[in-house]
Amino acid sequence: MKKVWLSVFGLFLAAAVAGSVGLNCGGGDSDGDDTDCVAVCADKDCGELDGCNCGSSCGENETCGEDNVCATTITDECLASCDAAECGEVDGCACGECPAGSSCTENTCVDDSLDCAAICADAECGDIEKCPCGECEEGESCSAANVCECVPACGEAVCGENGCGGSCGECMYGDCDAGVCPECVPDCEGLVCGTDGCGGSCDNCEEGFACLEGACEEKGVCTVTAGEAQKVVYMEIGKGGHEGEAIDVDGDPDTCAPDGDCEDGLNNQLSGLLGQLEQFVDADAEIADALLEGSIVLLVEFVDVMVDGTEFTMNMYIGEVVDMECDFQGAKCDYYVKPDSLDDFTCEPVIAFENTTITDGKLMAGGPGNIFKVTIPVSEDLILDVTANMAQILADVTGEGDAMKLENGLIGGAVRKDKLMEAVDLIPEDAELPVSKDMIKNLLDMFIAPDVDTDDDGEMDGASIGVKFNTIAGSIVGLEPEGE
Repeated sequence: MKKVWLSVFGLFLAAAVAGSVGLNCGGGDSDGDDTDCVAVCADKDCGELDGCNCGSSCGENETCGEDNVCATTITDECLASCDAAECGEVDGCACGECPAGSSCTENTCVDDSLDCAAICADAECGDIEKCPCGECEEGESCSAANVCECVPACGEAVCGENGCGGSCGECMYGDCDAGVCPECVPDCEGLVCGTDGCGGSCDNCEEGFACLEGACEEKGVCTVTAGEAQKVVYMEIGKGGHEGEAIDVDGDPDTCAPDGDCEDGLNNQLSGLLGQLEQFVDADAEIADALLEGSIVLLVEFVDVMVDGTEFTMNMYIGEVVDMECDFQGAKCDYYVKPDSLDDFTCEPVIAFENTTITDGKLMAGGPGNIFKVTIPVSEDLILDVTANMAQILADVTGEGDAMKLENGLIGGAVRKDKLMEAVDLIPEDAELPVSKDMIKNLLDMFIAPDVDTDDDGEMDGASIGVKFNTIAGSIVGLEPEGE
C-alpha cells in the first residue's frame, strides 16, 4: 500500500508543478508536455503507463498483469494445474485467456483460421499445428505418430506378459513364474563333457578328443590344401535396415528391422543394440583395430570358382598370419587356417556355402541352412564369436588372380538370443569387462527383440544382423601347426 500512495503522491506533485492538477491525472512532464491520462488509461485497470496512474483497484485474488489489466492471481496449486494449459479452467483454476483471432479448445489457444477437424483427421491424440487432437485413455500414451499406444506394465517383472500383447522378457532357463525367472540348475547326468544346460561345462575332453553329444570322441586328422584365398580387410556393422547396410534375412519384404529405422524388408535388428552399447564399447572401432592388429583374420576360399552363374562352393575360415612383417591389410600375404575352422570329426569346413554363384560380377550365396560366425566386441580385450543362422552373402567381384577383390560385401543372418546369452555365460570370470556379465545379459535381454524365426517353429528366436566387408587377395599355406 505504501508504494501505491507514493506513486499517487508523485503524480499529484508533478501535476501541481505543471499547474494542471485535475481528474485527468495531470500528466505533464518536466518539459511542460501534457499527457492525456484519461485517453492513456481508457482500457486499463491498474498500474502506471506513460507517466499516468491507471488505478489500483484490482480485486481480491487479483494482481495487475500484462497490459495493465487486472488478472486472477495464480496460486502455487493452480500453477501446477495450469502447467500444460494455455487457457480455460483446470481443476477450478483460471489458466488464462486467448488473444483475439483464437479460441480456447481443450485448454489450448487455437487459431480460428485452422481447420482442426481436417488436421486431426488421422490422429487420435496429441497436438498438431496447435490443434488438440484428443487424449489417450489411462494406460496408454500418445506416440510420435499421434496414435494412442498401450504402455507396457512390467514393474519389477523380468518375464511374462506386459499387458500390451508383448513380453517383459524371456527366461533363459525354465518357465516364468509371476514375473520371475527360476535359477538354472546344472544338469550333467549321463554326460562326460559338453554344456551343463546353464552356460557352463560338464567337463573337457583330453587332447586329441572332442565332445560329441556328451561323449568324448577321437578327433579326425585334418589337413588343409594350400591355395588362393580372399582376406577380409574391412568389416563394419551395418547402420539400420537400409540398402547397402543390411539384407532381407527372413525373405519377407513386408518385415524390416529395427523398427523405425528400416525399409524394403531389410533386417538388421542388432544394429539398434550396438547403438545402445556405444557408451561401453565402439564395436566398429574395435573390429577395425582387431583387423589392423591381425587378431581377427577371416579368409574366403573359392572351390572350383565359376563366373557364369554356375554354383560352386565358398568356404570361410578363421586364419592366422604366417609372417607379421607382411602388410596383411594391403598386400597379398600367406595365412594358416585355424583348426577351429574345421569340424573335429569330418574335417569339413564349419562354414561352407555350396550354392555360391557369380553372375556379371555379382556374388550371391547362402540362405536358410547356412551359418556364419559373427564377431561382436564386448570390450577392448574381449570379442565374442557367435553363430548367425540363415546366413546370406552379397558382394561385387572385381579383378582376376592376385587382383581379385570382393567389394561392397554384405553378410546377413540372425543370431539366436539364447546362443548369445550362452556365449556371455562362457566369458572367463577373470575377463576385464566394462560391466558385469549379468549387466551385459540384462542389456541384451532388454534391447534384443528377436525378429527372425530361425528354426521355422513359428516363434521369433533370432535377432537379425547386417555386416559390411571388403577383401583383398591372399594365400592359404595349410593348417596352423600345433602349439602356435
